[in-house]
Amino acid sequence: MSTGVVIVVVAVAVVLVVLIVALSIRGRQTRKEQQRRADRRDLREAEQRVGRAERDADIAREEADRKADPDR
Repeated sequence: MSTGVVIVVVAVAVVLVVLIVALSIRGRQTRKEQQRRADRRDLREAEQRVGRAERDADIAREEADRKADPDR
């Protein structure tokens, strides 16, 4: 093997390693962003469930008050 061929092979290997590392980092960033989106969606859904539960509790209290005081 001549020195030129060795240099080309090493250069190609270095480029491939850099490319693999860059893609790995990008993939990790993408997965984190997807997880953040899922977390925000879950939080939004939980807040909606809390709101519904509070409304249901208010309605139940009003109905209980009406049953306890029939003159209302």
